[in-house]
Amino acid sequence: MARRLPSRCDMRILALLFAILGLPLLVAHAQEVDAPEGAIIDAVEMSGFSPYSLSPGLQKDMDALVGSPLSHERIRELASRIEAEQPEVVAATRSLSRPDGKAHVVFLVARISDDTDLVENINARYMVESVDIGGASAEVSQQLRDDLQKLVGKRLDTEEADRLSERLEDELPGREVKRRISKGSQAGTIRVVFEIIEEPWIPFIPPRSKLVYQADQGWSGVLDVPMTDSLRRYRFSVGLALGDRDDLIEVYSGFRLRFESRVLGTEKLGASLEFSRFNDTWEDATLAALAANPAIPGAYRNRLMLEPMVTFAFNPNVRISTGVSLSNMESLMQSPDSQTANAWVAGISADNRWQSTAGARQHAEASYQLRTAGKGLDSDLVYTRHLGQARYQLDHRHNTIIAGFSLGYIGGQAPLFERFSLGDTSALRGWNKYDIDPAGGQRLVYQTVEYRYRHIAVFFDAGSVWDENTASTIRYSTGFGVHSDGGFVTVGFPLNAGGTGATFMMGVRF
Repeated sequence: MARRLPSRCDMRILALLFAILGLPLLVAHAQEVDAPEGAIIDAVEMSGFSPYSLSPGLQKDMDALVGSPLSHERIRELASRIEAEQPEVVAATRSLSRPDGKAHVVFLVARISDDTDLVENINARYMVESVDIGGASAEVSQQLRDDLQKLVGKRLDTEEADRLSERLEDELPGREVKRRISKGSQAGTIRVVFEIIEEPWIPFIPPRSKLVYQADQGWSGVLDVPMTDSLRRYRFSVGLALGDRDDLIEVYSGFRLRFESRVLGTEKLGASLEFSRFNDTWEDATLAALAANPAIPGAYRNRLMLEPMVTFAFNPNVRISTGVSLSNMESLMQSPDSQTANAWVAGISADNRWQSTAGARQHAEASYQLRTAGKGLDSDLVYTRHLGQARYQLDHRHNTIIAGFSLGYIGGQAPLFERFSLGDTSALRGWNKYDIDPAGGQRLVYQTVEYRYRHIAVFFDAGSVWDENTASTIRYSTGFGVHSDGGFVTVGFPLNAGGTGATFMMGVRF
């Protein structure tokens, strides 16, 4: 009896089985043994595509396979006809031997385009006809070129292709690698292209999304949702802060809107505009410190900020930025009084990535920012804030070394969101910022060294935050943890806190 192609209802059931079982039920009993030429075909199935999208003539010829001797040439011809009728798909074939010696034929079909990655069914694999490198190919090592060519003549292994993409990015720092799939010249084959994309000279600011926990301070959450155009020249971000107590002295909730353009006529020029509104709450220790020191500007119940900025890139590694930061803060007291902190902003940043002949990947970056508020911008608070930062990272095989250094100085009366703090999930880990300086400080010095083997990390931090005309106390901490793809679980120990307590931290940054 001839076996029919599956109905629409059958296709839905099969699709569900693909997702649940990982292998089509219809081939599970075939034991993955290739059927010999001439074996009688007792079933024909199609996975990943509805047979009702094919022409009646092609459906009829596929039905006619049932009961006939297996001819690999014939089923390859039918696969070619599927691709000819449906230009957006690639079709591969499987002929599997059943326990009774009969053949089970499966057409593996997936949608494909020249501009996007292959969308394939679970366990569907397509023969790689060729592998090419697009852009900057001359800089790729011969060993990696040879490994890329090992994909040819085999069914596509997406995990291995992903690993090769990562190796390309390691050898080509500052470039993005995008894998594209297109149809091959023969039915059931594909071409793989690893496209090397030069990153624009002006990068987007790093994402700020996180959900982190610090035992002394509790949970902090930020959701940053970026949306870019197809060429990744422009980005619009919507950010939500949900009780973030990890970044600043204040605990803030609210939203930010940010637009960035990193190509304004030329890749050397970019601009950004950010608007934010946050509602603020304060720890009792901070309010007590403010009451004891009237020289520090007071707390506020909400904060509005507008920051237009322009960036110029001298080359892909060095950039300068300038703009203004306009802030309005409503007093925490019941009166309607508010203060402004309007500052000119200027900064320079530099970064570089390179790989040594031994295969070690290195990344160094440094930045300096100046913010100065005065009467020229109709600012109620007059101050100057300097912040310099540097970071170095070395990756070699399973080993990673990270070192960082920060130095800050404030002159005048800066608002609380500008004052420096240490003692959170990323700086001087193990300490509580409200024990160090609950109202923040005008001076900052901080360094960190961290070593990771695979996902296991150990660190040593040292730093101090203090005010003008007060003594500086250097605090130390050490600890260990697990880091993986932005997630972390860390235990920090404050070394000179006069006790033996430990602080537990965990979370994810993405």
